[in-house]
Amino acid sequence: MNITLSHLSKIFFYSVILSFALSTSVFSAEQARQSVKLSVSLAPALQDKLNPEYTLFVYARAAKGPRMPLAIVRHKAGELPLETQLDASMAMMPQMSLTKFQHVIFMARISASGNAMTQPGDLMGETPALEWQTLDKPVVIIINKQN
Repeated sequence: MNITLSHLSKIFFYSVILSFALSTSVFSAEQARQSVKLSVSLAPALQDKLNPEYTLFVYARAAKGPRMPLAIVRHKAGELPLETQLDASMAMMPQMSLTKFQHVIFMARISASGNAMTQPGDLMGETPALEWQTLDKPVVIIINKQN
């Protein structure tokens, strides 16, 4: 078989295009595995305790390991019910990212003080430990208890 410079150029060109296409699709799939959608709502029994100006924290922490949030987002309680997302970029420390843990607990807390630390009177809800990277629908968190 006789391969010319023209053939090599075409082969090189198409291999570059194919590599780019594959890396883009792999990146997109990997990127999707690094985030999780959440649906947060307040139980009707606690509706009378809601002040729309209070702070709503939605976060994830490792099921086993440190209690520090792996990812956290802040909203106003008046935004409930709320659809939000947590991803690896929301880590407080790079080595404590959402992507470093397979099983996590998702939590939502309404704070009158706006303080990140749990206070008496805070309204809370949490999920059981979930293997978050395999989820195919939003995680549902119902705020259903008072601290």
